[in-house]
Amino acid sequence: MFGITIRVSNEAAAFWNLVDEAAALEDAPSFRALNYPAHLTLARYGAIEPARLAAGLEILAAAGPLTIAFDRVCFFDNAPLVLWLRPREDRGLRDLHRHLHTAIGEDGCDPHYRPLQWQPHATLASSVPGRNRQNALDFAEKPIADFSMTFDIADALQWPPVSILHSRQLA
Repeated sequence: MFGITIRVSNEAAAFWNLVDEAAALEDAPSFRALNYPAHLTLARYGAIEPARLAAGLEILAAAGPLTIAFDRVCFFDNAPLVLWLRPREDRGLRDLHRHLHTAIGEDGCDPHYRPLQWQPHATLASSVPGRNRQNALDFAEKPIADFSMTFDIADALQWPPVSILHSRQLA
C-alpha cells in the first residue's frame, strides 16, 4: 500500500493518551506498532507512480500547517473494529483534500479516500477483536476533552511496515 498523510511533529500527548486507552481493547497495540506519529491519511493506493506521490506532497507543502480540533471518538464497525478520532468539520482540511485529489487525480485511489466519500479520522486502534466490541462501543460513547493538533509535515508512505518515501514541511 501507498499513501499520502499529514502528520504532527510535536508530542500530541492528548492523542497518545487516547491511543493507549484504546490499545487496552486490543490483543496487541496496533497504532503504537506503526512507529509513526499522529496523522491523517489523505489518500491511499494499492499502487501509484512515484511522480504522483511527489506532486501530491508539493500541493500539500504549499498549503501550510493545519491546526485541527478533535472532539469525539468514533468507530468503523469492521472486523476487527477500528476506533478513531473525529475532527471537527474543518473547511481548510476538506479543501486541502479536494485540491490534492484534483491535482494528482483519483485513478487508483481507494474509494474511501476520494473527496466525496472520505471521512477524515485519526486512528486510535485498528484491531479491536469482536469479543471487545461492546467495550469499544462504550469507549466511543464516553465524552472526551476537546483538543487540537497541528499537522505540519506531509509524507508519502509505503506500508507495511510504514516506510517514509518522501516528506515535506507544510510551509
